[in-house]
This record gives sequence, C-alpha cells and structure tokens, in this order.
Amino acid sequence: MPSRTVLPTTLKKLEVFSEFIKSGSVDIVANSQCINKLSVYRILREVEEDLGFKLFKRNGRRLEPLESASILYESVIQASKSLTDGIAKAKANSGLSDKQLNVGIVNSLSVDLVPYLIKSFNERCKDIDLIFHSDSNDSLINQLENNMLDAILIYGDDAIEKLANMVVLKVIDDTLSFVISTDSQSKPDTSQIPVGVKYLSNQKMLVLKQDFGLRKIYDQLLKSTIQKPKIYSEFSSIFSLSFSLRAGDYGTILPSRLSSIAKQLELNFYPLASDKKYSIYLIFPRVIERTFHMRSLVASCRMYSLNI
Repeated sequence: MPSRTVLPTTLKKLEVFSEFIKSGSVDIVANSQCINKLSVYRILREVEEDLGFKLFKRNGRRLEPLESASILYESVIQASKSLTDGIAKAKANSGLSDKQLNVGIVNSLSVDLVPYLIKSFNERCKDIDLIFHSDSNDSLINQLENNMLDAILIYGDDAIEKLANMVVLKVIDDTLSFVISTDSQSKPDTSQIPVGVKYLSNQKMLVLKQDFGLRKIYDQLLKSTIQKPKIYSEFSSIFSLSFSLRAGDYGTILPSRLSSIAKQLELNFYPLASDKKYSIYLIFPRVIERTFHMRSLVASCRMYSLNI
C-alpha cells in the first residue's frame, strides 16, 4: 500500500509564517491575521516544532530568518498560488464565479424583469457581471443541475417548488392572453371576450416547442377540449413566434405582461376566460444561498415583485 503524505503542519500556521517572512514585523502579522503578538511568536515556534528544524535565529524577541526559512518561504508561496488557482478552478467548475453571475432566463423576461435586474443588481454588486442566457425551461433546468448556470428564472407551478437541493422562490404571478396580429381578420367578437377554450379550439395556432414552460401551460389549458386547435408551426423563441403572427390569421397564447409592447409587436391581446395563472420562479442551488452575489440577486427579484 502506498504511503500517505501528511502535511507536518497546518496551512494556517504556514500563512502566519509566510506573512512574517514577507513583512518582517510581528505587529503587521498580528494585525493582518487578527491575532495578538504572543500568538504570532507561538505559531512561529510551532512551525519549527512541527517541521523538526530551526527557521529562525533568536535574539530575545527578535527573530532573524535562517536560510532554511527563505527556502521554505519560496515553497509556501508556490504552494499557496497553486492552491488558490485550484480553488478558483474548482469554484468555476461548480458553477460559481467571483467575477460574474450566470443566470438562465426565458425570453419574455427580457421585456421587463431583466432590465430591472441589470440596474438593481449593478447597484448592489458593481464588480460582478450579471450574464443572461436564454433558453427553454427544460434546458435551463438541465444546465442548472449540471453547474452550467448559477441560477435560472423560469415559468413554473407549485410542482417546481419540489426541485431537490434547490432554493425555489416565486418572483411574480401573471395571467395569459390570446394574441393575434393587428391585421388579423379573425378577431374575437365582444361577446367572445374573455376568450374561452371553445373559441381557442377553432383557431389556427402558432406555439412554442414542447420543452418550453409556456407550451406546457398551453397544453394544460386545452387538455380538456375534445376538438384541439390546429398547430401550424412551433418555435424556439417567443419573439420569433410573436412576429410570425403577422403571416396571417394565426393566434397564440402569450404572457399578458407582453401587452406592454403590443404596439411594437403589432399584436392585439385578449384576456382568457380561464383563471389559469402561471408564475416566474428564481431557482438556484442551496449551497450558494448565502453568497453575497446570490443574496443580491434574490433581493433584486424581491424588490421587483414589490414594485410591479
């Protein structure tokens, strides 16, 4: 059996040792390490005892580093750099970064929540970049579980709150609307508003692909209908879908929040008769719950929910 290498002293003691060699002052070491001067002397003696050889020539309280101390110091500095680099790599591999926070989002949030978060988060964490990555619900959850993202903001319902080892916080609730192009000839009559499932079942629909949260909500909404609306095309982007409604008398289901840019999209929004609602959730690993950048993102999301 191969022998096991055991460090003869502790990293903390070596940190005190290297700080003393670098500064040459017990006072400086005591202040930087938040310990008293007697503790500095004690730790330096313990390093010698742990290693089994002298590092200093003593003249009363004065310590003069021997050549052995200089050799050890160089090795400690190299080892410290290697350890620091290793921790940084491991941290990055785990999905964390000291310089940026990677957040997965669904596209519709770029209309309102994302601009707010950019401003609010930057005020709290000026030295950390907030990087957004848009994708479908299923893909974002997969990326989060594989440490490719720090957090995600996605559609969900009560079931999503049961994700293992994750903190799941509801940010906002929203409703859904039936949406058509302003040029569409197939507009609901006044008597058909709010729009019911029966009306929807007779429409030509454009929808998002199956792995999107909004598509799941759409499927649930029409699950009970015998006659299903004909789906003419599926999309991977909510904005591609929205602009494609101009192609003819097509309809879709979109978050009511997007009505704030209805004019730019050239769309008409009609409320649904269904009381089906959906929520946007912030989800992130429980292990990073107490990090400063994560607490800042949570605070920004909570402020947004209070201001809408």
